Amino acid sequence: MISIGFDDRVKIGLQYVLDSLHLSCPFGQERVRKLRFYAPDERKELETELLNTERTAAHASALRDLFERITTVLCQLKDIRGSLKRLTEGACLDSVELFELKGFLLRIAELGPLFDCMNGTVHAEGIAFSDPTGALNVLDPEGTRSRGFYLPDSASETLRAIRAEKRRLEQTLYAAADAEKDAIRAARTRVCALEEDEERRLRAVMCAALVPFVPPMLSDADAAGRLDLLIRKAQLAVRYGGVRPEITETTLELTGMINPELADLLQAKGRAFVPVSIAADRGAVVITGANMGGKSVAMKTVALHVLLFHAGFLVPAKAARLPMLHCVQMLFDDAQSMQSGLSGFGSEIVRFNRALSEVEQGYSLFLLDELARGTNPDEGAAIVQAVTQHLNGLNAISILATHYDGVAEFARAHYQILGLKNVDPDAIRTELSAPGADGVAVIARHMNYGLYRVEGKADCPKDALNICRMLSLDPAILARIEQAY
Repeated sequence: MISIGFDDRVKIGLQYVLDSLHLSCPFGQERVRKLRFYAPDERKELETELLNTERTAAHASALRDLFERITTVLCQLKDIRGSLKRLTEGACLDSVELFELKGFLLRIAELGPLFDCMNGTVHAEGIAFSDPTGALNVLDPEGTRSRGFYLPDSASETLRAIRAEKRRLEQTLYAAADAEKDAIRAARTRVCALEEDEERRLRAVMCAALVPFVPPMLSDADAAGRLDLLIRKAQLAVRYGGVRPEITETTLELTGMINPELADLLQAKGRAFVPVSIAADRGAVVITGANMGGKSVAMKTVALHVLLFHAGFLVPAKAARLPMLHCVQMLFDDAQSMQSGLSGFGSEIVRFNRALSEVEQGYSLFLLDELARGTNPDEGAAIVQAVTQHLNGLNAISILATHYDGVAEFARAHYQILGLKNVDPDAIRTELSAPGADGVAVIARHMNYGLYRVEGKADCPKDALNICRMLSLDPAILARIEQAY
């Protein structure tokens, strides 16, 4: 079963995507808060969700006004499930709870026809609203369909008589002499108590009559949440160019994928996210490159796409082919474990063992970012080489990012970050020579974080040396580095 903690959601950009949805009703908000990832044995349900989202996204422009009307109604829904639970337990709801139930039913009465209109175009499966008329007739026997809740005099002859006496006493009190008012007030208090008892009896009768309508009301709450999320998923897909992945048995292929959080961040700076493409199957894939962030971005974007797919989202890519997975395990940005007293490397190995045992339970995705970075380079390279060889034998897709040489030759596939591969160093030096030039910003603009597949043997790129040259590192130090290379 796929389970992703909040910290990992933030790291890969999933939380950013979820926060950008802005769900309208409490039932939709809960669906995002408790995001569900479909398991391999729920393929049919996932296919339905993906198809619903694709169809809705395809008509998002034409149905924009209808979506806004639906959203307006969804915003007015209150979470009445606590009151429904109390109904099934035999409780007598107070007037506020019955008012909220009535308001919910009135909104469902609006929502149903709006969804039917939308679905005449979209043809979404698995979402339906019940007819709330029966439950509304219990709460609104006179058929006024007013927004408020009130027990009318006609609810019972006893209530009619009590309220008539109450009105008579109030009229008498208004005209009575001061000496008579205390006695009239006492009589009115006794009548008000009788009115309260009768209203409570009538509410209890009303609540008993509502119990058979609890299941359809719960179903309507669920349908409202699904509809809310469906519309937001579709709008997200339109914004970032989402596509419906083809479901495969073992193969993972993502073409031209983007990371929405980074794309928005770069756009705000006048730059564009470089789309990333990768293909993998059972066994280990190694991504190499200098320590400049491109490897991590690629891996986190893969994780994001796989998780969005498993949650029934269209993925922001040009094309996608993905398998259904038992779990997704990510070892990113390991840090010192103060609680355990272990070094960063020791903590990393503990986490690796725990993740490995889960990956071995079923076909999974295992992502390892710079494994063994917390030890010396010779030992680290040997460890990552051994891990890569072991992962080739697992029933899993494993993707490792590393800056160690000699690892890729043990992998089933090897990708490198393009980095500064096709950049003219002289052109960058010219930019860097301009007054006030920000060296890091200049190089970042020219850095290509896209991936390319390496055929044959290749060491990690030496972009760190190129950066030292471009940024005019002290010549004496640079000479020693070049000699070491």
